[in-house]
Amino acid sequence: MSGEPCVQQPVTVSASTRRRNLAGKRTNSLGWASTDCHTCAGHRYCDRRRPRCSACLADGVVCGGYVQSLNWDRGKVRVERPRSESTSKKPKKRPSNTQASPLPQPSAFVFVDQSEPSERSKKRARKNSSFSDLSTVNASPRGSVGRGSISTASDSMSSTLSDSSQNLKSIATTPEPSSAQSMVISLSPHIRRHPGDLEDALSFYHSTFSYTTLTFPVSVNPWHAALNSIHDDIPCVRYAAIALAQRQQAHLRNKREGLAVLDLKAKALSIFATHLGDLSVESGISTSLLLVALDFAMSGFENWAIHLRGAFQILESNGGIRLAESRQTLRSQTVMLIWYDVNAALLSRRRPIFPRYYLETLMIWQSDTEWSILGLNGLPDRMFLDMYDLAVAAAQPECCTSEMTSAFEARILNSETKDQENTQIVSMSIVWKLGLLLYCRRALSSGVSPDLSDTTTPTPNDADSPLNFDLHTPHSLACEILNIVADLPPDSNFQKQCLLPIALAGAEATNRHYRRIAEEYCDRWKERTGMWIFDSVMAFMTGVWARNDSDITVSELQGDGDDDSSVSPCDIGTRSITVPWTEIYPRGVEYGFLFG
Repeated sequence: MSGEPCVQQPVTVSASTRRRNLAGKRTNSLGWASTDCHTCAGHRYCDRRRPRCSACLADGVVCGGYVQSLNWDRGKVRVERPRSESTSKKPKKRPSNTQASPLPQPSAFVFVDQSEPSERSKKRARKNSSFSDLSTVNASPRGSVGRGSISTASDSMSSTLSDSSQNLKSIATTPEPSSAQSMVISLSPHIRRHPGDLEDALSFYHSTFSYTTLTFPVSVNPWHAALNSIHDDIPCVRYAAIALAQRQQAHLRNKREGLAVLDLKAKALSIFATHLGDLSVESGISTSLLLVALDFAMSGFENWAIHLRGAFQILESNGGIRLAESRQTLRSQTVMLIWYDVNAALLSRRRPIFPRYYLETLMIWQSDTEWSILGLNGLPDRMFLDMYDLAVAAAQPECCTSEMTSAFEARILNSETKDQENTQIVSMSIVWKLGLLLYCRRALSSGVSPDLSDTTTPTPNDADSPLNFDLHTPHSLACEILNIVADLPPDSNFQKQCLLPIALAGAEATNRHYRRIAEEYCDRWKERTGMWIFDSVMAFMTGVWARNDSDITVSELQGDGDDDSSVSPCDIGTRSITVPWTEIYPRGVEYGFLFG
């Protein structure tokens, strides 16, 4: 919108004044505009600089565009006269956010071009972009969600994303509608100084990947915490973030990611290893988390212990978990690392690397205004410690008695769930409860399906609990998990977050009806997220199916009437598997399937 008009008549001012008025201010005053606005699309005070306003740049946020379009009359040119001394010294009042009256909103926002690099100094950027502001998103994890509001938050951002992220329209799902202003996130102009593909990759990481793993946006996003180190051009963090973004972009476009990703990852690893002692705690933890993400974006079968143990050693060498007491972004990053640690430990049946008191301390400090396990990963917060204890018990199943197993099951069944008015959150929570119960039956037992007459199953304390169905056999638990997941909207993030229960339940399926539910789930979410972790879950399930199919008849495998909605799914192929996944995949190895 800016340009240098051609002067048609002589003006009795000096040449330096003419250059300053015509070209030097980037149409700051917009004096020849017939219409103008004083607030941007985000309802912030705007100084009307084009193509970006200085108000946004000063705060380090992405300019949201202008509410009104400008109608230029190019036949008129105004050359501003020098201000008088009294006028120039008169202070100009800056209206506050509350004083600016809202303007009528047009049918479509007008976003500005952000391709030009900012000339704002690094010192000013650090002053106006605090560490805690980098991850602030005004979204609440509370509220009821209907089918029609699943994609509300992502729709408000879709016009700023590239074509490669169109498959992720529902990834940034929030349980309640949010305004355009609530999705304005701090982004330093230093990111835009990286040319070409690097600039595009960093923008993609910030606006798309950072929401891919979440249930809904949280105020303290662990992926946004790395932006502070990216702003400071910490090489290992920047290389890892670019590699992660380019990997997911390639997967979303169904293209080969290229050698550049591996080269960037190798650079990040090399710099991280050689300069570990020179890095701040935040940069070290950010690099560890990004390296873990790089691996689970590619597959779910990797040596996670190296990255997780490195992150734990960084924290321990700097004072332990107490270091995070006053650092909210460090808390969200650490709890995300513990989540990956516990999930990897569950299926490999080894002890988690992070000690339990780390998780206990973080859960004491946890606040829904910052983050929640429900918002980050879909698991009800009060079940995370139970999940950790299950991983510890599964590492030594010979030490776990039947009384201990029953106690685990009772704790899981009676765990309370927040947001009871939200049916999708309730369904997702039930899926996780049943998934952990199914894990107890397989990982804490001999692997043989228990007999109904010899099994004592605890019941929920609440008589009105939705868990009043057959909980005796692993097969019945698996059927219920797959049925509930199939009933969730296929584009809902609440369905996406059921990956671990789907893997455990799908491994129990003995007929095509239930296997198709698990297969369609993995195919759909791999395509929508660009994460190949869903392919790894398919490999996990098909490994169990191949081992058990020799003992299943053809008629049971196909399932008579599986396309007839009048037939109850639980009546189709009720025979349980003969060889559980715990006997197919060895225990205690230094790797595991990781679920993000």
